[in-house]
Amino acid sequence: MKLRDVVFRSGEPKVEWITRALCTVESKHLQHMSLELPPYVPIGDTIWEGVRQEWLDLDYLLVKFWTSHSLRSKVMDRPRRGGKGMKDYVAGLFPELTKRGILDLVL
Repeated sequence: MKLRDVVFRSGEPKVEWITRALCTVESKHLQHMSLELPPYVPIGDTIWEGVRQEWLDLDYLLVKFWTSHSLRSKVMDRPRRGGKGMKDYVAGLFPELTKRGILDLVL
């Protein structure tokens, strides 16, 4: 089977499991990875420090996949009622993907 697209949905700020899952992918046919951000979670210092490295590790891995496989990453924000979402945090969650302009944000 040739895996081309993969979608991850997370209900919490922890993303280590996504990085681990992507590390098991051996398909050179993988073209798109989509991540549905968790509903808005106020990312205060305590939460951020607890998960920051997980997001940076995922960012690093996705840049590596983009470089080696031209994998395009898409982040989908699903705001809670009242319109509050995680879009304001994307640059901090994915600093390298954002800097390189290789991350698509879908609202």
